[in-house]
Amino acid sequence: MSPWTHLPPAGDVPGFRLFGGTLQTPALDERQYRILELQNGLRAVLVHDPAADKAAASLALTAGYLLDPDNAPGLAHFCEHMITKGSDAYPAENDYHSLISTNGGTRNAVTGPGTTEYWFSLSPSALAEGLLRLASFLHAPLFTASLAAREINAVDSEYKRNLQNDARRVLQVTRSLSVRGHPWAKFGTGNYETLSGAGRRSGAGATEEVVLGETRRRLAEWWKATYCASRMTLAVIGRESIEDLTSLVVPHFSKIPNRGLDPRPTIKEEVWDAEQMGTIVFIETVKDSYGFSLTFPLPDLRAHYATKPASFIAHFLGHEGPGSVCAHLKNKGWLLNLSAGASRNAYGIESFKISGQLTLKGYLHYRDVLDTLFAYIVLLRASHPLPPYHLAEVHAMAHTRFRFQEKTAPHRYASTLAHLLAHPVYPPEALLSGAYLYQLDGWDGALVQRLLDGFVPGRARVTLEAKAHREEIVGSVDVRWETERWYGTRYVVRRLEEGLLRKLEEPTSNAELHLPAPNPFIPEDLSVDRVMLPEPLKYPLLVKCTGLSQLWHKKDDQFWVPKAQVRVDIKSPLAYTTPRHAMLTRLLVNVVEDALAEVTYDADLAGVSYSVMNQIEGLTVAVGGYCDKLPALLRIVLETVRGLRVQPDRLRVVKEEVQREYENFYMSQPSHLSETYAGWMFMPTVWTPAEKLQELLTINESDVEHHRDALLSRIFIEALVNGNVSRERSLEILSLVEECLQSEPLLPCEIPRQRSLALPPGSDIISRKRHANPKEVNSSLSYYLQFCEVPDRKLRTTLALIAHILHEPCYSILRTEEQLGYVVACSQWSINGTLGLGIRIQSIRPPPFLESRVDAFLERMGDRIAGLSAEEFTQHKEGLVVKTLERAKNLNEETARFWGQIRSGCYDFLKKEEDAALVCALALSEVVASYDALVRPSTGAQTRKKLSIHLVSHDLHVHSPTANAPENSGIAHSSLSHPTTDTGPDVPTTAGVIPETADEATRAALARRPTRMLLPEADATAEAAFKTGLACAPAARPVISAAFGDYAEAFVAQLGCASGGDTSAHAAGRGKQQQGDDGCGAPRPTAAASASARL
Repeated sequence: MSPWTHLPPAGDVPGFRLFGGTLQTPALDERQYRILELQNGLRAVLVHDPAADKAAASLALTAGYLLDPDNAPGLAHFCEHMITKGSDAYPAENDYHSLISTNGGTRNAVTGPGTTEYWFSLSPSALAEGLLRLASFLHAPLFTASLAAREINAVDSEYKRNLQNDARRVLQVTRSLSVRGHPWAKFGTGNYETLSGAGRRSGAGATEEVVLGETRRRLAEWWKATYCASRMTLAVIGRESIEDLTSLVVPHFSKIPNRGLDPRPTIKEEVWDAEQMGTIVFIETVKDSYGFSLTFPLPDLRAHYATKPASFIAHFLGHEGPGSVCAHLKNKGWLLNLSAGASRNAYGIESFKISGQLTLKGYLHYRDVLDTLFAYIVLLRASHPLPPYHLAEVHAMAHTRFRFQEKTAPHRYASTLAHLLAHPVYPPEALLSGAYLYQLDGWDGALVQRLLDGFVPGRARVTLEAKAHREEIVGSVDVRWETERWYGTRYVVRRLEEGLLRKLEEPTSNAELHLPAPNPFIPEDLSVDRVMLPEPLKYPLLVKCTGLSQLWHKKDDQFWVPKAQVRVDIKSPLAYTTPRHAMLTRLLVNVVEDALAEVTYDADLAGVSYSVMNQIEGLTVAVGGYCDKLPALLRIVLETVRGLRVQPDRLRVVKEEVQREYENFYMSQPSHLSETYAGWMFMPTVWTPAEKLQELLTINESDVEHHRDALLSRIFIEALVNGNVSRERSLEILSLVEECLQSEPLLPCEIPRQRSLALPPGSDIISRKRHANPKEVNSSLSYYLQFCEVPDRKLRTTLALIAHILHEPCYSILRTEEQLGYVVACSQWSINGTLGLGIRIQSIRPPPFLESRVDAFLERMGDRIAGLSAEEFTQHKEGLVVKTLERAKNLNEETARFWGQIRSGCYDFLKKEEDAALVCALALSEVVASYDALVRPSTGAQTRKKLSIHLVSHDLHVHSPTANAPENSGIAHSSLSHPTTDTGPDVPTTAGVIPETADEATRAALARRPTRMLLPEADATAEAAFKTGLACAPAARPVISAAFGDYAEAFVAQLGCASGGDTSAHAAGRGKQQQGDDGCGAPRPTAAASASARL
């Protein structure tokens, strides 16, 4: 009997089929699910979650760029850009984005080889409006011709953003070397050339109107030939009942036409034939690194989802424990990291890849690396049938992970569900479990053996990557370097040498290689101490406070998993005193990780993981996962940190890895670099990678050990234990930490505390940098307006609301309308206790021009904000409150929020609910006043605190600023001309530029603005002098609340000692009766600050 039931039409709801079977769900999942199929073939999974504080939807289409026309690469991607910007029912191009942003949500779309996805999340109250728009643009998009010009340029900007991305470059080389004419070789991103080419081929001298018309016609034609309801799967998560969700989905998504296309396309042609197999491809990289891969073609294994044979093989080939390929090659000094697994690309195209990063020594011994890999493959074949415990462990951990699967953010879960529903062979009842569980019934060991039999040298492709290949590696005879068309990557393809092939077919026997032993970290006790409370506690409790340590603890009261998270800050002023100290601390972390790699890999497989991080204040040790073996892992990690004897050969490998990382840092994405540089400008002490590299060569193993001993001799420990652990057990964990480290306490005044530099009012600073990569075409602007310190509750909530209001128009105006670049973002910044507003743009246009457009945008938005209606202002506030009060979805998220507050020194665990209340109370006049004083250029000349980073591409020349320089020419908003810098390669900065949108009063105010201060590029002395002249903002002020319990007085007293007795400057009280949401809102370090700490 079929589990599907046909339900006839009812009122406005068309008929549909309903799945009546039972879904296999995780033990903790109390949500209600419904799977249905509309009359047009679209399948949907609806999820009723009464506790959801965000609603979400995701639609997956089994059509990606492998279906692009051969003469129009990137058309699927272009369609994804265009389709959400206007439909018959909602013609405004920013309508969809505006709805999502205003209602506290987020959205994105992704084009892959075989799928295209559209997803959003937003306030639960706005789900119906979001679904209406999603359905509307899928069945009646406008594809406006004038918009087409701008989106072609947007796609081209995205393409240019990735021109120097090694991962993209290597991938496109390997794809291009497929069987001639195979879809896998296609260029998926597209660019100006590919998307406008069809229109330009329509005739000599074709006008822009003709080109755009032809481009739009081809796009609409392709959409009709490709987008089909039966290829679509939809996942919706909301508070509404299952019946109400059904009523929201069925009427609107039933309008999408079924065009009779294959719902799950499959490509049966092989990607490689004999010409592509048995080869090695030498590829030049942008960054200095040595990468390799060994890839084998696989048959279509989707029907074997229940036994996952390729994943089982990957368990052995990707293992890092004793006897593994990874451990052996690391011991040789040849390997930095290794991974292995099946790539299920699209439409049944599958492959198995082993890849990793090599040392220089490993690069020179790449043949021996391959010999070791094939020796292990031979070992696997010879070990058939494998000892039963291997499958038993993999099966047990898969079931444990599924059983205790926690919630994730709604948009991520909706995306996962939509893709799982699109899987061609998962039965509906296995929708949630099919991708996770191993079925012992029907296990086919013979299939595993057949796959291994195909892992032979003659069917393999090897890639070897290096910035500059050596002649003794590539060869000197018949070497013909080629250039890949789209990214310009140089490569050469050679047949594997006959001698090497013979050796790999009968690899050297290696006694050091063996199968993994039984895993000692497999959890045995999975019990949960479930104690119900009226409502979850919103903060951890301080359960110990001494001169040596502080311990924060929270017993899990809402997630009910047998897991815990432990965070330990080991603070020492010796971690970052000089560049040498900073380098020694980083090397200590790396040699610890290197020494722990083999023993901790089993723990990671068993769901228990660790990390050790260097920070400016010292070290952070973290362990997390199933409680059963957590203390054992923590002891292993801490004893290694305290007592490791550094081996000279391992230190050489670690130094090589760190040197390469630091040198490659300056080759990163421009937008990432400019954000990092901006963060550094607000940090009193920063040792750059270049400064630390000067110390690297003179450091030996005894230096690292002596530094470790000195660093740990006197410390302060701050720890958090969160999860299925009692208070008593958490105190035992802290005792374990103290026992392992064997340290004396610092004086309170010696405990390092981070502070931020404060810009004076009226600041208008530009720091100019130049990108190190001569082939990088993109520049970047990071534009930062400093607002306040974190304790200023009124101003920080005003900032949050301003950032929320600006988020969507910044994207739609600067990116979509003005086409400044693919990377355009507006957000809050937080650095060491100070807050601000940041705008980031990566573009081929010069940063001075970008800054002039940001100034014009901020002027324009000042008028828009002042003109908001009461209804519009309330809607913005409500959207921000939704984002602010979003709850932690799992133990990891809750831990991150608590730890953010602890590390910041604020301890403001109840911040979110208080901020939400303050947002609700904000008046428009207050927001306008703050905007005019701290954001708007024309009215804030004497009060704004602005700093911007101009990261200039290598070949762009920028003159020194001059007051009131003439503005550059405007941007043709509908121009289809090939994107380039509007001002040419040699342009003036635009200090004092008056935005074209300004009225006469505004223009006069801007003309009176003080001259900008320029910090010239490559002038470290000027930058250091500038920073020396800035004051430091006060250190973080702890918010004393019920979380401190009986230790509040002791904490304040200790803080008073650290601050010279002035406790009033550092502590703010909060009544114990106050309650808040599950607290964070921590001044989380920006990517820039986090990157600098790790570096």
